[in-house]
Amino acid sequence: MSYRNEEQTNVSQNNHNKDIDIENAEDDFQGMEMEEIEIKPTPHYRRLTFIQMNACDFCTHVKTPGPYMYYISFETKNGWVSCGDEECRRQGKQAVEQFMAHQAFGRANCLKDRESIKVKRTSGQMDDDWIIERSYPEVQVDEKGVEKVCVTKPSALIEKWVSIDNLLLWNQE
Repeated sequence: MSYRNEEQTNVSQNNHNKDIDIENAEDDFQGMEMEEIEIKPTPHYRRLTFIQMNACDFCTHVKTPGPYMYYISFETKNGWVSCGDEECRRQGKQAVEQFMAHQAFGRANCLKDRESIKVKRTSGQMDDDWIIERSYPEVQVDEKGVEKVCVTKPSALIEKWVSIDNLLLWNQE
């Protein structure tokens, strides 16, 4: 159906039919009751590239223009997108907060707030004063299926991807 060639279309709202002139649609909607926004459960995050206008991960009927993007990582560009509705924007912020509090760094989430964690260096020596890198909160899985997170040693400007199993083993307390 091409709206460019159609002068009018028939829209069903609240079990009542009303002919709407596409060119004057805003005026025609003045007398109609609008349905409440249907809120969807928080979806899994996604890569935020080539976002379509007025997309929303939190509602099904976008009424307020967007998009607003909520990143869990600027490095990977993953997160959620919301429309301009205040409730959807709140859910976008909350989704990032919930992810960072409970899912970031996978099973190593318990180590994220530590000021110093132990890491085994390539030389085999155990080293202190490492931290989990906040720029990469998502767990990476290598070709062998090993889950890894990024750790850094700020004083030496060193970054390293380490197995979560090893991190948990080295930092039992």
